[in-house]
Amino acid sequence: MTTTYRPEVDGLRAVAVIPVILFHAGFEWFSGGYVGVDIFFVVSGYLITGIIYGELLSGNFSIINFYERRARRILPALFFVSIACLVTAWLWMLPEEFQNLSESLVAVNLFVSNIYFWQDSGYFAGPAEMEPFLHTWSLAVEEQFYVFFPLFMLLVWRFGRGLLLGVIALGFVASLALAEYGSVHHPSANFFLLPTRAWELLAGAILAIYMHDHSVRPSSRTSNVAGALGLGLILYAIFSFDESTPFPSLWAVIPILGTSLIILYANGTNVIGRLLSLKPVVGIGLISYSAYLWHQPVFVFARERSLNPISHVDYILFSILSLLLAWFSWRYVEQPFRSRKNFTRPQIFKAGLAMSCLMIGIGLYGSYSKGIPWRLDDDVERLAEVRSDQDINSGSCQSQPGDMRSIDEICEYNDKGPGTVVVWGDSQATPLVGPVAERVDALGMKVKQFVYTNCLPIAGYTRSDEPECGRFNNDAMEYLLGNDDVELVVMLGRYPMQFEGETFNNGEGGIETDRAVHAVPFDAAGDSMTDDYRRVEAVGELLQATVDKLVNDGKQVVLIYPVPEVGWNVPYLLAKEKLYGIERTSPLSTSYDVFKERAASAYQQLSKVAPHDGLLKIEPARLFCDTYLPGRCATQVEENILYYDNNHLSQFGASVLVEHVFHEMRSKGWLSDKELKLSLLSE
Repeated sequence: MTTTYRPEVDGLRAVAVIPVILFHAGFEWFSGGYVGVDIFFVVSGYLITGIIYGELLSGNFSIINFYERRARRILPALFFVSIACLVTAWLWMLPEEFQNLSESLVAVNLFVSNIYFWQDSGYFAGPAEMEPFLHTWSLAVEEQFYVFFPLFMLLVWRFGRGLLLGVIALGFVASLALAEYGSVHHPSANFFLLPTRAWELLAGAILAIYMHDHSVRPSSRTSNVAGALGLGLILYAIFSFDESTPFPSLWAVIPILGTSLIILYANGTNVIGRLLSLKPVVGIGLISYSAYLWHQPVFVFARERSLNPISHVDYILFSILSLLLAWFSWRYVEQPFRSRKNFTRPQIFKAGLAMSCLMIGIGLYGSYSKGIPWRLDDDVERLAEVRSDQDINSGSCQSQPGDMRSIDEICEYNDKGPGTVVVWGDSQATPLVGPVAERVDALGMKVKQFVYTNCLPIAGYTRSDEPECGRFNNDAMEYLLGNDDVELVVMLGRYPMQFEGETFNNGEGGIETDRAVHAVPFDAAGDSMTDDYRRVEAVGELLQATVDKLVNDGKQVVLIYPVPEVGWNVPYLLAKEKLYGIERTSPLSTSYDVFKERAASAYQQLSKVAPHDGLLKIEPARLFCDTYLPGRCATQVEENILYYDNNHLSQFGASVLVEHVFHEMRSKGWLSDKELKLSLLSE
């Protein structure tokens, strides 16, 4: 192999970047478009290793020269895009978003953004759609690889050139084996981290060394078939893989093998080589690095500014805009900095270090200041603060998958007399804890928080996809029945989402983007129930049994019906409207009819729960729907916001609901004894 320019390899970069862009644009046909990153890894490993290997053979390899080339190639466009993101974020982002961007900016400039996003959010998670720098995880993987790989090659080279290919092949096999293991046991770390991605870069390295040492001259028929097979494998992965495909794993061998076949066999004399060498394809390949850098921020800020879901037509336009910006930064940023005539090595290193320190400094300040809130008007800042208006105990006291807290670790409030109130439910119950604790504090009662994310408060119920939910519920029920000091149990869960298996769409543009959770319990035989009617009926029967046991044990039970879902993130939308100068002609609200249709199955099952003297049923919809606005469910009362996101009540909203609960409890005479004792003591 020589260092002769291969236009078909640049064309391969176009095949990599376009699917990635269309995948992030949400085009379902390109459900496996993320494999474009894997194509980039192979191409990068092939090209960079080819340069290093050639210089090692000629005896003029220099680590300093290598890092200089990397700095010239990577840093200018990265800094340019980062500055553009900072300016746009300053104008368009709320404090919480700006804080997240600031923290990711630090990670980007330290080339550890893969670790940051592994710890912070998954690649396929809904919130990740609003991370302008999410895609830089792959850049971090590459740069981490190239910190060590040239040194590794130098070390092995000293023991003999003949060892190099074999040692790299061993690394390839070890990394692939680790990826297959990680795809099952540690999928998030497996996706983001270098050890399980290195084999893809090493595949390119193996190609470079093999093609340098061996003349690859297949027949015309062989090269055509191999090239077509390679492209076919890549296209298969792009159109058939999706977020459920374990990745990277042995499945990733498909696009990696396809890329390798094209590098090995595609050339100007065969069909695939000529196709990839077409000027428009090569042109996109040349600007592919900048296109990759630009597309995610363009999409994120488009979502930030639009407030409503973006159409496919708009995404096509934004994709074209990304390519135009890519051409501009390639022509006027990348190209000038690659020339030593324009910038010397010391200038590149000094400027790179200075800009990195500046970006890190800005990021640290943005994180420390919690998003630099002083840049916003007071009204915007006030609304933005509601977004963090979760109960102070929500994070540390709320069990979730992989972090189930034992009953002994359950948070307790109002460390007072023997009477206990237990708030039991999923995350929708968390906002109630604070207001309940305030109300019973004067009555000498303490409060315990039994909350597990996305887990309905029903004994004997578990989700087939989350067995810890069942263990948590059974432990909770055992505690409730085994402790006579528990007098009151408040139960709230998000039944509509689990019964319907879908997040909420209010039909007016408010579409929840979080992952839906489906209530799929086990049947008596231990198999997952898939029949929708029987599944919902089974949950209802378990709920009835739970309430019966609690009431028969002398507990007073408050069974709360579904809190109306919104679809919009309420404080976010209102704050954004203020920020963008959009005047609202009427309060933000949703259709009551849509809610009733959505919650019909839940209402049916909750209504079947037989009445008891010790049971109080509460319908939040009677408070929030068809009261402030006819036929509508309110999200705010004057300046007070009822929700801190798209379905969880704010502290104000929770206080309104809890006030109503205690009013109804008094009507049943539940609190009369304790309130009488309190009044006598006060006298």
